[in-house]
Amino acid sequence: MGRKARTLLPMRIQAMAIALLIGCHGGSERAPDAGGPDHLKEIFDEVDGTRITQTMRELSGVVPVTVNGASITIDERFDDAGRQGFRDYWTQAMRNLGLEINPLHYQATGHPRAGDNVEAILRGPSADSLIVIVHYDSIGPPGSETANPGADDDMSGMSIMLETARLFVQHRAQLALTVRFVASDEEELGGLAGARSYAAYIKALSQSQGFALVAAVDDEQSGWNCNADHLCGDALFPAFDVFSCSRGGTTSYDFAGLGDQFAGIVASYSTLHVKRDCIGANSDHFAMWEIGVPALVYSEHSPFNNLHFDQNGGDVFERIDTAYLISIARPAIAFQAALAGVQK
Repeated sequence: MGRKARTLLPMRIQAMAIALLIGCHGGSERAPDAGGPDHLKEIFDEVDGTRITQTMRELSGVVPVTVNGASITIDERFDDAGRQGFRDYWTQAMRNLGLEINPLHYQATGHPRAGDNVEAILRGPSADSLIVIVHYDSIGPPGSETANPGADDDMSGMSIMLETARLFVQHRAQLALTVRFVASDEEELGGLAGARSYAAYIKALSQSQGFALVAAVDDEQSGWNCNADHLCGDALFPAFDVFSCSRGGTTSYDFAGLGDQFAGIVASYSTLHVKRDCIGANSDHFAMWEIGVPALVYSEHSPFNNLHFDQNGGDVFERIDTAYLISIARPAIAFQAALAGVQK
């Protein structure tokens, strides 16, 4: 996550957003199963904390991983080799789940290097799509960027994404939409180059193929426990933060209904508190807002108080509170399942 007048939605996206907020996910005509199983609670309970912790260890350089038959260590994602190693790992994981892999190379104006996004597509009964986007690049102190593993920012969010994909494959029969998982590049360098490149691509594709972009979720850093470091700034903990609006600047966005839905999932299944707030172009959700897609970003509580953040360095696995991370992952994945059409 980087430190750093409401627009009208296109008609089709606007219609889908209204349907989303009244519970008709993706235009599905399925009625809730009266007296049937609560599939959202099933997904909540099936979140595998051991798997999330192991993914964090692998993506933070704590243990080597076997990718394409070779043993590698993913201990940074700043230089070309580190970013390629991550993409190979992610591609292998998503392909092993049976998802379609779509590499997306781009060159952003004014950026000294090219970027690479990767999309993994889980086809549903409708081409209308939910986007789950997480940036994979890391940064660190100038001149020492490759010494910073970037564990919390944002391999904590990435570990949640990978677990989301695994569970969605298991619950594929309950999905109403296509789900597009996106590992985006160049968030930390400023300008959201990867997310904006993907936004332009998916907007054009949705228009040419006639499907709606129903919603987007940005899984941001979710592993640092502000309470343990006495840096929460309030007495709300245990809590995490949900941002579904932006105020000020030349354009403002407000998708409060998404935040309400997330808070409702948390209230139903979790003991965490939810801190609601607005945020600017600090992460990849903003590129979704710019193309009119209802979106939110969530994170650990008080993320900007994290002392080991972005260019500060020291963002290592040892500072991750895995129990806290897992407690956020459970409602976050259940919420994303609800957006994808899974019903109680």
